[in-house]
Amino acid sequence: MTFRGEPDPGALLVPALGRDGRGGAVLLSTGAGCDVHRWDPATGRLLWRFTGAGPVSEVAVACPPRRGPLVAVATDLGVERVDAATGTAVPDEEMGDVDTIWDVTCGVLPDGRAFIAGAAQCEGLVHCWDAATAERLGPLPANDDRPVKAVTSMTLPDGTVLIAAENEAGVIRRWDAATSEPVGAPIHGAGEYTMRLVSLAMPGNRSLLASLDMNGTLSRWDAITGEQVGGPPELGPDAVGIAAGCLGDTGMLFISTVGGPTEVRDIISGAPAGTPFPGVNPSALTCPDGSLLLATGGARTGEMHLYRLTVPAD
Repeated sequence: MTFRGEPDPGALLVPALGRDGRGGAVLLSTGAGCDVHRWDPATGRLLWRFTGAGPVSEVAVACPPRRGPLVAVATDLGVERVDAATGTAVPDEEMGDVDTIWDVTCGVLPDGRAFIAGAAQCEGLVHCWDAATAERLGPLPANDDRPVKAVTSMTLPDGTVLIAAENEAGVIRRWDAATSEPVGAPIHGAGEYTMRLVSLAMPGNRSLLASLDMNGTLSRWDAITGEQVGGPPELGPDAVGIAAGCLGDTGMLFISTVGGPTEVRDIISGAPAGTPFPGVNPSALTCPDGSLLLATGGARTGEMHLYRLTVPAD
């Protein structure tokens, strides 16, 4: 399905997929300004448009218990919370005016509380909050003052909720989200000036991290041990976007180049694993039925594409 921007059809659409807490998908888009859009993934209809207080870096979806999902909007001022059903702001002055937040992730703690974590410009911090109440749960210190450019989260096989963040020098640090305690030693990646960090929990109790730097260096690590997985494939500086998801038992990376297309690669080997998809800036979501949703921005501004990938029948 192809989505076209409204009311400005020439606006750049950068997709972001999240869960709605009931097994469904939330499809969002951002662009070059302060706007966030939510779309109906079944019909392509624009559901709402939210204009934030500052330019938007990234968005993610949190699902607090006993209420509907919230969209966490990372801006150059902090994090804004938006009701995912209505597109209206859920105000909190402290979250919205804390620091430049480059990236944001959401998850659920073992006690059932949903959290929001943001990668901050100053003091090498990852700020964490309770998604429903905006109560502070962090920050998570990185022990250096380099800006943190990317953050991701996942639940490990033993139930530990892991937050991983990468600074602009390519150093990844991991924390237990429930205790704020470090997990393992810092991972010194092969890349430099990281652009994106993603995580993927795979069947068979395997958990991986993958990052992409500004030179197109793709690196993967075991999220628990920190050991490198495979060698860095040669992608080149035109590789600018990355997303991860599982299709059946296979972990996949979706990597876009400037102007497209979006390549498909095996997350373990790094080898090509399918036909490229049109578009750029991929976002992926593993679905409960084993299928995978992939969204890409159109190579032309004002478009976004949504694909549902399924496991081929035997």
